[in-house]
This record gives sequence, structure tokens and C-alpha cells, in this order.
Amino acid sequence: MNINTLNDIIVQFETEIVNSGFKRDLQDYVNSLPNNQNNIVSLREIANKVLGKLDEVYNTDLPDNLIKLLPDKIKPFTQTTFNENLRVIIDDKAIDLPNFFQKLNQILSQINNEIQKNIAEIEKIKVFIKPYVESKEEELTTEDSAIVSIVFKHEKTITDLKEFTKNLHNWNKIVPVYHQILSSTSPEDIKIVNVQNGSIDFLINLNFDFAINLAEIFEVGFKAFLTYLSYKKMIKPIVAGYLGNKKLIDGEKEREKELINNIGEAVKHKILEQHEKAIKSDKAIDKNIDKKVEEVVKLVTSHILKGNDLKLIAIPEIAETNEEESEEVKVQELKRVSTQVKQAVKTLPQSEMKQLLEKYKSPDENIEN
Repeated sequence: MNINTLNDIIVQFETEIVNSGFKRDLQDYVNSLPNNQNNIVSLREIANKVLGKLDEVYNTDLPDNLIKLLPDKIKPFTQTTFNENLRVIIDDKAIDLPNFFQKLNQILSQINNEIQKNIAEIEKIKVFIKPYVESKEEELTTEDSAIVSIVFKHEKTITDLKEFTKNLHNWNKIVPVYHQILSSTSPEDIKIVNVQNGSIDFLINLNFDFAINLAEIFEVGFKAFLTYLSYKKMIKPIVAGYLGNKKLIDGEKEREKELINNIGEAVKHKILEQHEKAIKSDKAIDKNIDKKVEEVVKLVTSHILKGNDLKLIAIPEIAETNEEESEEVKVQELKRVSTQVKQAVKTLPQSEMKQLLEKYKSPDENIEN
């Protein structure tokens, strides 16, 4: 596995488990639990807090990533269904206080021990890869550039050479088009930094400001898609409660239609917003951008709906120390919302997914081979 990927998983683990305060809180719960063994309210509160965080962690791709990161002899703590074990005792209406305390204490202690083992092993990996990560990022990033990972996970894309070639052609064509929307200068040729495996991840080097803007439109696209997916999950039992009321049902159909339209519209609105901002400092930018915007919208929405991803892998050091909103926060937000989409899309029927993909066809239909 590529060094950058290993480092990315480590950062994800530290963000979710350490920097979030979960490791600290868990240790505090383990230490304070004996003092609360006769207080069922406190015990249940602790159990529910830990369960909430565990559910959040298990619904990310961290469990799969830890399997890739840790050696076979070290089991990722997420391989044990600690959240389900907690849920069993929380939902047990017949369990008495002594048993609840005993089982909760056992589960929390196990989680804490497993996490400590994972941290110890990850620290060893960090020490090993640190020189390579630092030298690689120093070599590839400057004050003006960032490393972006274009991640292809769509099965047909990564198993069909013709389909994969079309997708690469789209990116090679549309990224410079997007650049023209934001700048009057000619973009440099896209440089491939690395190709990673598992899924097909292309690491490319882009102008830093351009990379941040690209990440922003993907974040907007992911959020608009997540809104649609959340609506689909929520509305089914509500529509059942309409008991055949045609006016109410038709109203929900219209809302669903607009939420689908909003995926592309949200991305388009963000691109136009970026364009207007860019014009203020670069008067020479082309104003005739309607067709260009539509091409970029198609690329972004098609990439997202196919289950693919986009990540900011490495950004210049100067950006990480900016007094304004840290660019690292933007990196983590993009990662967070894309992960939520990956989990939510599993609930969408294949027939409805097919309709979405039909609406947001990739630009390859308009590209001569």
C-alpha cells in the first residue's frame, strides 16, 4: 500500500478516536465507573454516550481502513461489534443493576484495551513512515500546489478498460475547463503523482487555490446528494401515513424531483459563486462560461453518483498555519461528508440509483473518442 494512503488512514484514526476526545473520555469512564456502580442513571448515560460515538465510527470507512493499516497480528478494535454488545445491555429491560454494571465495565475495559493496542501499533507505523511522508510531501507540494486524489470505485469504471479510459479523458478535458472558469491564465498540464490500488486512486498535483475550489464543489455535491438520500430514508414511513392521499403523495413526488435537480443546481451555484469571486481579482477571465459550467457539473455529479470520491491528500504548510479557517478543516469536512454519502447510498434501491445516473450522465457522451 502507498505511503500516502497509510498516512491518510492514520490521520483518520487520530481524528476520530484521539483528537475527538473519545480516547480520553473512554479512559475517564473506565476509571470512574466503579464510583457509579450503584447509580443506574449515570451508568446508562455513559453507555449511551459511548454507543453514540461507536455507531458514528462504525458507519465510516475506518473499520475497513484499519484492516488495511494494521498487521495481521494486531486486531482493529472495530472488528469486534462493541456497539452491538452495548446495545444489547442498554435495550435489556430485565437486566438488574449489578449485571448492568458488570457487563458495561467489561465492554468498556475491552474497548479501551483494544484501542490502546491499536494506538501502540499505529505509533510504530508512524515512526517508520514519517521520513518518507515528509520527504514525499516536501518534494511534491509547494506554496502554490496541493495533491488531490481522484478516487474511482465504480465497478464498471475500474473493471472495464474502455470505461476507465473515458473517465480519465473526461477529467483531463474538464479540469482545464473548470480552470478557465476561475482564471484567465493557462493551467499547467496535470501531473500524475502516483496511482494507488484497491480502488483506483490517481494522485495529481494541482494549483493550491484551484484544488481548494475543486474540493469545495465536490463537498457541495456530496451534501446535496446526502440531503436527497436522507429524505428518501425518512419519507417512506411518512408517505405510508398519508393513507393514499393523492395530493400529499404528489407533493412528495415533486419535492423528491426538486431534491434530485438540486444536486446539479447546488454544484452549479457554487461554481458560479467561485467564478464571480475570481473575476474580482482577474478581470480577464472568460465571461462566456455557461457551457463550461454545465460540463463541470456533469463531471462532478457523475463522479459522485457512481460512488467515487475526491480527496485533498497534501496541502502546503503555509495553508495549514493560516489564521483563518484551517484548510485542514476543509480536508476533514470533505472526507466526513463523502463517508456519510457512502453509507447512506447503500439504502437506495438499484432502480432509483439507475435513474439518478441517467439524469446526471457523464460527459463522455459528448466527447469524441
